[in-house]
Amino acid sequence: MIVKRLKEVITYKGISTQEFSNGTNLNTEELESILNGNTPVNERFLKSVLESYPEINANWLILGEGEMIEANNNWGKYVKNLDQLVPEEILDYILTNSSKFRGEPKIDAIVDLFSNFEQQRELQKMYDKIERYEKLLEDKIGD
Repeated sequence: MIVKRLKEVITYKGISTQEFSNGTNLNTEELESILNGNTPVNERFLKSVLESYPEINANWLILGEGEMIEANNNWGKYVKNLDQLVPEEILDYILTNSSKFRGEPKIDAIVDLFSNFEQQRELQKMYDKIERYEKLLEDKIGD
């Protein structure tokens, strides 16, 4: 049954068995032999497939349980890594590398939000300065 699911993965990816074997750094002949049922699937082969295609749900591939593509299957790994960072480091990285992220709607919204925040802060500084000048003028006129 794993062989059937491997064939489904190849079809889903829209690639040839040659491309699949190249993507997994496996010998094409070995892959063909596995897909033809002549060679049993081994742990090394499965590990290579799952490392090369991390979006493939291991439970589905090995046990036939769940969906082929597990939604956000890598999210937990990223969250753990992000949790180890100070929030300012994350924001600094996004802001200093914003050009790399342009075109991604969510990133554009975040960058715009921070840009607007910075503009508001600058405007507040100007308003505060104007208020100080107004107070100075009032004090001068009142003398």
